[in-house]
Amino acid sequence: MELWEVAKKSVGQPPKFKSPDEMLHRAYDYFSWCKENPLIEPKAFSSQGEVIYGDTIKMRAMTQEGLCVFLNVSVATWHNYKAKPEYLEVTKHIEGMMKDQKFSGAAAGFLNPNIIARDLGLKDSSEIEHSGSVKHDVKQITHEMDPAEATRIYQDMINGKS
Repeated sequence: MELWEVAKKSVGQPPKFKSPDEMLHRAYDYFSWCKENPLIEPKAFSSQGEVIYGDTIKMRAMTQEGLCVFLNVSVATWHNYKAKPEYLEVTKHIEGMMKDQKFSGAAAGFLNPNIIARDLGLKDSSEIEHSGSVKHDVKQITHEMDPAEATRIYQDMINGKS
């Protein structure tokens, strides 16, 4: 048997997903896991002069890195799937659901709005004009913000409006 005949039998890893539908269902499993496994923060509370210890439950943000760990694939493999035409729509859909979960969680005050804003690309920006004046284009979502205003900023960001 020639060397090339041996090599052709086992080149590369077998695909992790048999179809885009399987990928979607595995992503749904990750989303369920995130919901069923919130972060737990131990805290001290004061009640009638006594210190009581308890746990605070915090929302777990869905992330691309977390999804990849859950699916047992590297981020590079995830990007390779995104490059395949048959997986493009499902990967965009999955990423969109994760972005919405993070944005909604930050807008409601369940997730840190500054961290999520950076993750979603919603950050303070400044534009310096040649005339020497400075124009500030600030897009920041905070938990004090009215949900309608936060939604408008998010939709503007998605639609490429400033």
